[in-house]
Amino acid sequence: MFRIPAAILAVVLAAVALWWLSRGILPPQTVRFAAGIENGGYWHIAQQYHDILARDGIDLKLIPTAGSVENARLMNEGKADAALLQGGVSVGDGVETLGAVFTEPLLIFARQSGAASVSRNPAMWSGLRIAAGVPGSGTRAAADALLKAAGVAAGANTLLPLDGAAAVAGLTNGQADIALFMAPLSAPYLSPIVSDQDTRLLQLAHIVALSRRIPQSVIVNVPSGAFSLNPPLPAKKRQLLGLVARIVAQSDLHPAIVDRLVNAAQLVHQHGDVITPAGQFPTMAHTSLPQNAYARDLIADGPSALSAFLPYWVVAQISRFAILLLPVVFLLLPLLRALPGLYQWSIRNRVFRHYARIREIDEAAAETTDPEELRNLASELSDLDREIAALKLPLPYRGYAYNARLHIDLLRKRIAGRVG
Repeated sequence: MFRIPAAILAVVLAAVALWWLSRGILPPQTVRFAAGIENGGYWHIAQQYHDILARDGIDLKLIPTAGSVENARLMNEGKADAALLQGGVSVGDGVETLGAVFTEPLLIFARQSGAASVSRNPAMWSGLRIAAGVPGSGTRAAADALLKAAGVAAGANTLLPLDGAAAVAGLTNGQADIALFMAPLSAPYLSPIVSDQDTRLLQLAHIVALSRRIPQSVIVNVPSGAFSLNPPLPAKKRQLLGLVARIVAQSDLHPAIVDRLVNAAQLVHQHGDVITPAGQFPTMAHTSLPQNAYARDLIADGPSALSAFLPYWVVAQISRFAILLLPVVFLLLPLLRALPGLYQWSIRNRVFRHYARIREIDEAAAETTDPEELRNLASELSDLDREIAALKLPLPYRGYAYNARLHIDLLRKRIAGRVG
């Protein structure tokens, strides 16, 4: 009968095991990323993530959407693996945050000719044509939140489904009185409206009260010259409402992809911008979602020291297992501390359990004068002595057996004296 050599069989089994394990260790080659409006602010940032992940052979497939609300819907439906999500936009279970990455100011522009008629207090807005983003966009969600916080009745203004470059065109050609943009200052489509002499950036009144009425909003200080230094635009410092954008991902996203996305976020956002100091992002503050444990540790502690010696996808798996095992270690630690005592008790009990019968024999011998009964008790003591002598005990615990046999021998001599 043909037999496979043991060495060859071991190699084959090891290869099969390695292949099976690698199915979970190696990251996927393609990741679906909901990136907002094509050529918009989110899209521009997502393209930078795409280029960084491409260095590791990962294709970040950018999915164009209407904005954050649609990004959230794709995440909820499992049609995207990760996404950029505006602050204040909710998402369902099974989605975690990989960190907040930048602050988006709510930019409100009005035509210069009609700016005097546009109140700085949004509670006074009525009968205005507002370019407020297309339904499903982050801009529309922010516009709805602002009007609700200001107590503006539904239908008091006309919300035009214009976003990005279309909103810019709508304001400059007179189609809109106000245009709202929820976007980074670097969004390419903002350039024409920022330099347009016929428009201006509105400074809202009562901004602190508004911020406290809008969930997950912050106050953003926009310095003069934030858009341009020659000429300085805006000409004066502005305080604007802002929301913190986050990277979100499916909770089962491969840890190696989490590692690369956090790395991309650090490379893109850690240097800050004109409204954000360096080192503020990425962060787990202002995320308002369950936090991915591995991303949280990467942001807080930086990459593992193993990164200098192992591929990132191997380090990611090691770190993931360490995170999963940590709670188990904390639960087992009290048990581990108790193990030496439990072991000592179990060894001593192998001897001490015989003392109950020794005591019974001692009491029975004291209560009888019958020679036959005393001889039977002595015989039982001899059996106990042999049983204890046969116990296989570690060297440090043999003294327990020796002491027990001494007690047996003393009792046996006392019985023998009474029989004799």
